[in-house]
Amino acid sequence: MATDTNTTATDSATYYLDEDAIAPTEKPTSRRPRRRWAKGADRPNYLKPSDVDKLMFMLITLMSEVSSLRDRIDTHEGVAETGKPVTTAEVEAYQLTEPRRAVREKQRHDMLHRVMRVITEELEAVRENAK
Repeated sequence: MATDTNTTATDSATYYLDEDAIAPTEKPTSRRPRRRWAKGADRPNYLKPSDVDKLMFMLITLMSEVSSLRDRIDTHEGVAETGKPVTTAEVEAYQLTEPRRAVREKQRHDMLHRVMRVITEELEAVRENAK
């Protein structure tokens, strides 16, 4: 395989052209890889304050839908455990047991905690700084 001595310089790297290659190949560099996530004060702000409220409403609405779907799936599983055929009538007539209700409540609480973690952590930091 013959290698062409031509090189092409770009903003980020030098590419060495290979006659037999479909695309230019990048010469390995010793530079550190870029961060994938912005952290702390480096986090970019994309939204205006009025957009944040709208986004928060959309997020809460989606969380409500996900919670409803989880409950519906759990109801189907409960009907299946009784050995009855899973029909619309059986699903609507299903009586929720207390242990199953407790599991659902814990799942809702855990989901809220995970999704709202960023907000709650910021509030806790503000409270700590206020002390």
